[in-house]
Amino acid sequence: MWKRLFAYSVLGVALSSVAQVNLRSEVAKPLQAAQEAIQSKQPEEALKKIQEARQVAQLTVAEKMLLERLSVVAAMNAQKFDLAASSLDYLLQSKDLPEVDRLTLMETMVSVSLRTKDYPRVVEWSRRYLQLGGANSRIRLALIQSLAVQGAHQEVLNEMPAKLKADAAAGKLPDEAELRMYAFSQQKVKDEAAYFKTLTELVKRFPSQAYWGDLLNRLPRQAGFNARYQLDVFRLMDATDNLEDAEDYADAAQAALKVGLPHEAQRMLDKVAQPAAAAGLKKQVLQRVAEDDKAMQTVGPTSEDAVMLAQWADVQLSKGEWKAAVPAYEKALAKGGLRREAETRLHCGIAMFKSGQTDAAKAILSSVRDDDTAVLLASLWLNLMK
Repeated sequence: MWKRLFAYSVLGVALSSVAQVNLRSEVAKPLQAAQEAIQSKQPEEALKKIQEARQVAQLTVAEKMLLERLSVVAAMNAQKFDLAASSLDYLLQSKDLPEVDRLTLMETMVSVSLRTKDYPRVVEWSRRYLQLGGANSRIRLALIQSLAVQGAHQEVLNEMPAKLKADAAAGKLPDEAELRMYAFSQQKVKDEAAYFKTLTELVKRFPSQAYWGDLLNRLPRQAGFNARYQLDVFRLMDATDNLEDAEDYADAAQAALKVGLPHEAQRMLDKVAQPAAAAGLKKQVLQRVAEDDKAMQTVGPTSEDAVMLAQWADVQLSKGEWKAAVPAYEKALAKGGLRREAETRLHCGIAMFKSGQTDAAKAILSSVRDDDTAVLLASLWLNLMK
């Protein structure tokens, strides 16, 4: 659509100039016919009339300028973009082009060059346009896209902040295609931290199983990630359908065993048919479940010890007993003195969400602080609740 608008803008420029140009009759007659053909949506006929005018000897600068303006419009309407580019090049290189028209014609040159996939020319004219103070944000986007197509990913990253800043000033957020392009270039230059940040934005604004999967697989490799939360990453992977096969569920089960939650390991293994090779893991899980059940007989929700309450609630969470876990977490938090309060708040929020208490879950997850990994995981659960 924006390419059509450029063509219409050029048409307006061309037609408004006709009355202001003194033309010889042998030039005026075919150009007038060309104008009428353009307005009648007969661009091929218009190009024929423009070619007649080209044959007139010793065209004046004014005649040539008007002829090329009309040629741009007729050629674009006829989808003869190489011809349109040739005429635009003449106009833009001319010192006689009124400055008031220059930016409009530059926009059109960018449009035409995109249509012909002449990406170096898109880059050239986009940069000239921006250097002259052109304000159409689509031009910078065309520049960035063309740089990306040519593999100039560092240049994409150099240009993108200005685009995002201009959009923010206009109250506009980048669309999905822009964020994908930004992420792609970050990945190509191996800027993992920047890629993860953009991927997080994609997950928050355009959630999909694929974005979630990429993000969660990369999360444990981020600087500062607390390995204690590996099971919580698997929980999110499960919630976003990113545990795909028996091996994934076995890995999740191992993570649950590592933090002393064999019931959750059992639940993970029970979700898919396990190969014979996993028999040893299954046996280990069942043994640990029996041990855990025995140990927890002396602990319950009536305990007055905050740490023991939080541990009991974690076990209920691991069993999928969400409703039982919530009041124990709340009681533990109310008593205070927890060494890992951020973790307890995170798990309480998950239990609330799983038990259908969405508003309460949002409130407590929003209160997670003082632990960067827990804060990030809480924000991802909040995003999942949108």
